Amino acid sequence: MTATSSVRILVYADGSCLGNPGGPGGWGVVIVTPEGTHRLSGGDSQTTNNRMEIMAAIEALRALDPGIPIILRSDSQYLVRTMNDGWRRTKNQDLWQQLDREVARHDVRFEWVRGHAGDALNEEADELAGEAARSAARPAMAASATERTAGARRPARPAGGAAGAGIAAPAAPPVSFGDEIDELIRERLKPMLERGERIARCAVCKKGFVARGGETCCSLIGCQMSKRC
Repeated sequence: MTATSSVRILVYADGSCLGNPGGPGGWGVVIVTPEGTHRLSGGDSQTTNNRMEIMAAIEALRALDPGIPIILRSDSQYLVRTMNDGWRRTKNQDLWQQLDREVARHDVRFEWVRGHAGDALNEEADELAGEAARSAARPAMAASATERTAGARRPARPAGGAAGAGIAAPAAPPVSFGDEIDELIRERLKPMLERGERIARCAVCKKGFVARGGETCCSLIGCQMSKRC
C-alpha cells in the first residue's frame, strides 16, 4: 500500500480473544490514506488478546510501503507503553521481534486511545478483530460439537467411590485477563478510573472494559444485542 511520503498515515489496530488468556482470537486494522480507507483482519484458533494486539500492529505496518510516516493508534496500553516507554517484554518475544523489524522500516508514532469511548475508527478496528476471532472460533466449535455428539453414543462409565457418588468436576479457575493485563490493571489502570467505575470482563466477548454500576457487557453492538436475546 503506497501513499505520499509527506503525508502521515493514520492507522488503528486492535486485537480480540475469546476466552482470553487462551482461545480463538483475531486482529483488525483500519488504515486511512489520502486515497481512501483500507481494512485488514485475520485470526488465530489458539492465541491471547496480547498477541492479537501486537499482531494487528505488525500486519498494519506490513501493508504499508517503507518510509511512510505513520501514526499507529491502539487502545492497548500493553502495546503502546511497551513501544513508547520500554515496558519489560516478558512474553511474546517472537511477535515483538517481528514488530521491531517492521517499525525499523517506517517512521512510526504510537498513540494510545481509550477503548469504547466513541472513536469511530477504533470501534471499527475492534469490530473487525471481534469478527475475525469469531470466525477463528467456528471450526473449533464445530469440532467440539462433533466430539460431544460422538461422546453421547458411548456408554457412561460408572462413577467410582461410594454407591451413587459421582466424580466432582474440577473448580473453575479464577477469571484472569492474563499476567500482563492483570499487572497493568493493578499498577496503571485503576488509578485512572473515575468514581463508580471498575474494570470488568464482558460476559459476551470476554474483553476487558470500563464498567459503571452493574454493567456486565461492553458497549459493542454484538455484545449488547446478545445480552438482550
